[in-house]
Amino acid sequence: MITFKKQYFVFLSLFIVLFFSGCKDKWEDHNKIQDPVLADNLLLAIQNNPDLSTFAEYLKETGYDEVIASSKTFTIWAPTNLALENLDQAIVNDADLLKQFVANHISNQTYLTRSANSVLTIRTLNGKNILFTKTNFEEANITVADQYTGNGVLHIIDMPVVPKLNTWEYLNNSAASLQKSFLQSQNYSYRDLSLAEIIGIDPKTGDPIYKEGTGYSTKNYFLQRISDISNEDGKYTFVILTDDAFNAEKTKLSKYFTVNDPLATPVRNAFVTDSITNWIIVKDLVLKGDFTIDNLPDTLISYDSLKIHLDQSAIVETHKVSNGVVYVMNRIDYKMSYKIKPVAIEGENYQSSPAGASPYYASYTAGTTGTRSIITRKNPYTNAIFREVYFYNTTISANWIHYLPTVNAATYKVYWVAVRDFNTTTTPPVYFSQRVAFGTTALLPAFPYKQVDILNYNEVYLGDYTVTSYGKLDAFLVSNTSTTNGLNSLVLDYIKMVPVLN
Repeated sequence: MITFKKQYFVFLSLFIVLFFSGCKDKWEDHNKIQDPVLADNLLLAIQNNPDLSTFAEYLKETGYDEVIASSKTFTIWAPTNLALENLDQAIVNDADLLKQFVANHISNQTYLTRSANSVLTIRTLNGKNILFTKTNFEEANITVADQYTGNGVLHIIDMPVVPKLNTWEYLNNSAASLQKSFLQSQNYSYRDLSLAEIIGIDPKTGDPIYKEGTGYSTKNYFLQRISDISNEDGKYTFVILTDDAFNAEKTKLSKYFTVNDPLATPVRNAFVTDSITNWIIVKDLVLKGDFTIDNLPDTLISYDSLKIHLDQSAIVETHKVSNGVVYVMNRIDYKMSYKIKPVAIEGENYQSSPAGASPYYASYTAGTTGTRSIITRKNPYTNAIFREVYFYNTTISANWIHYLPTVNAATYKVYWVAVRDFNTTTTPPVYFSQRVAFGTTALLPAFPYKQVDILNYNEVYLGDYTVTSYGKLDAFLVSNTSTTNGLNSLVLDYIKMVPVLN
């Protein structure tokens, strides 16, 4: 009986071993790569294609042969030998340019034509963005698509795709111009100590000692303050004006940005005026969006919110760049009222008050007594919510509030909104007057005193005032020449200065 049981278990064990051994063999057969192409990597696929021998050589010269032979996944758009026959020899003979060129045809990850239901923007290994569709890679046609390999996909194209310059690169490589010179003058050197080489430690302070000349890089005020048109992921329409067009803009705008600093020399004032005018021109030449001539809208918006019209008849040259389009133009069109805008001085945004002296004219001090408040109100006619400043109970004659708006050199029509909706029930009502003054001291009159009417929500015209220099303007709201509370109050929603444009 025991012998039978032993025989049974031996037989059962042998059956189980044979069963799972057979299953394992079948599973391994199932997992074997059936398509021998998938056993190759992208490099072997290219090397084995005689029509791609030139591109294979470029891969070897630039070191990208080792990159695409790795275990990472790539997509390659390889131009044929015929396509590369007319490649600019300046690229072929320059190691850096050739590396940029080859990298322009390689991207990380797998991209199949069936995935390109719409235009795909793909980042290549050189940092440029490329447009990929079911049939095209940028301007090149895809002649053979979706060839699988063990580490990615190969497409074959009928022309080389040379890396495009981005907007900033195009400007710096363009012909000399007034606009280019000014924008390049906005470069400055910047030191980032995190990138500087440490050569020792100061024994007294314990601070690191940095090697001279390390950690420096170049930055540009225009790219920082207006728009970084070197950003490959941006979409820009950029205008480069011809020198005649640039000078025409300067002639049109410089009178509004004339600087007449009495403490500076005429040469210095002329230089500052010229620099400011140049900046005012270029800051509105970067337009939001990538608009070719075929889809150029009637109105474009600059990054400083100026509405501009680009007349196609004024376009001298058109250049497609990697992050948009560049137009060389002999004219741009916009309304001057969009460029030279009204100035709004909000009552609550004052520089100094009866609590102390003017920071710009410390010798002129106001009293320290009284109550100062910012009140929120609702216009019953428009339902608009507004805030205004209210000063009262100061016992000071010709009390003042100081403002410091930035204005153009121009003549302005000046208005205020000063809503008195307090102390309206006294009999008879107590009225008070106030005025607006400009200059070095609030004691010099600009406009006569004007009574603040009860429950008047409208703009009140005060008069015209001519500004002779672009920049900060001292503006004052001045109370009545009385020390009696109630007669020397101040209230203001806003002062509006509307430029008279020629």
